[in-house]
Amino acid sequence: MSAQRQPNPELGRFGPLLDAAAILLAGYGSWWLRWSRPEVASHYLLALLFGLCLALVLLPAARAYRTPLWWHPLRGVLAAAPGLVALFGALMLIATLTKTSADFSRLWMAGWVLLSLPLMSGWRFLLGHFGRASGRRVLLLGSGALARETAQQLSLSGGPAAVAGCVRLPGEAPSRSPVLHCLGTLAELEAILAAAEPAVTELWLAPDQPPGRDDDALLTRLRLYSLPVCYVPDLSMLNLLNQRASEVDGVTVIALNATPLDGPDAWLKSLMDISLALLLLLLLAPLLLLVALLVRLDSPGPVLYRQLRHGSGGQLIEVLKFRTMSDGAPSDSFSQARRDDSRVTRSGRFLRRSSLDELPQLLNVLRGDMSLVGPRPHPVALNEEYAAKLAAYMQRHRVKPGITGWAQINGYRGETDTLEKMQKRLQHDLYYIEHWSPGLDLQILAKTALLGWTGANAY
Repeated sequence: MSAQRQPNPELGRFGPLLDAAAILLAGYGSWWLRWSRPEVASHYLLALLFGLCLALVLLPAARAYRTPLWWHPLRGVLAAAPGLVALFGALMLIATLTKTSADFSRLWMAGWVLLSLPLMSGWRFLLGHFGRASGRRVLLLGSGALARETAQQLSLSGGPAAVAGCVRLPGEAPSRSPVLHCLGTLAELEAILAAAEPAVTELWLAPDQPPGRDDDALLTRLRLYSLPVCYVPDLSMLNLLNQRASEVDGVTVIALNATPLDGPDAWLKSLMDISLALLLLLLLAPLLLLVALLVRLDSPGPVLYRQLRHGSGGQLIEVLKFRTMSDGAPSDSFSQARRDDSRVTRSGRFLRRSSLDELPQLLNVLRGDMSLVGPRPHPVALNEEYAAKLAAYMQRHRVKPGITGWAQINGYRGETDTLEKMQKRLQHDLYYIEHWSPGLDLQILAKTALLGWTGANAY
């Protein structure tokens, strides 16, 4: 998508306010459709004001405006969907706790939700047509591999920056890439900028070799122009997870394995974890008691099995499970359960295949050791084995382990008896860590509830 079709990025700061106004208007519209009178009852008006305030907090917290396509009439609303779920869920929870849910019409609430979606989409549609930015035109200083990769990334991202071309630096060969047109040499920079149409708005320095102290000619020439100058570092050799620049006491540092959960988003995920874990424990309490009784009657020994595993940051945590093996099974050395494993009890075979043995880990979530969604915690011995074989293996412990995860709903659960299986699981775990969002967590939980309780590799 071309840069000229993008709305001005500065308008993104008004996104929460516009969405909150759309949600407020949707609630009033649902009232009008339900009762055909303009005066809103006091308790309905209070609910609308609560919805307005929650929208201003929960939609930004759910990262609704961090996607480059936050302004898109469809994708922007999909990005805001987790925040909407949290908003209306919070309203229903408040009504339940205050015992006022019977005072509100179910049809009104359903209409409020349904009207919110087209109204939120509508202002984004208008913004796309009347709030277009003039576009960011980037001239790359460099014609090597880094400049080509930068141009390709900007072309694929769909963001507001468009590449005008590149300028060859001393010692570089002209670019022959179809995605990057070489406009001349550094000595011709002034003429290139004067002839550019549309005008170049930014200079990005992207050399294959980082500038040294002897590159005075390059730096002196850049000082002659009033355009913003950005430096594109080549971090490909330092890639662990994501990179993020920050400043610590005046020193600029780059985090080489940053995750979306380094910061305030961790609080949002913890809030989701605790709320849903409490709800699930209440709903599943009869099932938990039934499974505990089944384990106790099937074989002698404790109902729960405790095992040390690595948690966030590599710290050891005690993970709870329903016991699925005979109490006399040897525990001095670790070995994963295999098909037709003689250690597994009769009830344990069903519990492992259905993943019901994992339900006590809801208590781990409440203790703060685990999350509902995240990389599955492996036994310590298994971690030590694969940490020596896979270079990025321990990066999966940058976040809390989960009861379910991206790898599990994509078929990588159960026994990992080959290096290839563990490598695939690791790739999915790292993808989850790098791309975490509340929406991704909800997607994984939904797929787990529908499809994730069986598997050919679970035994």
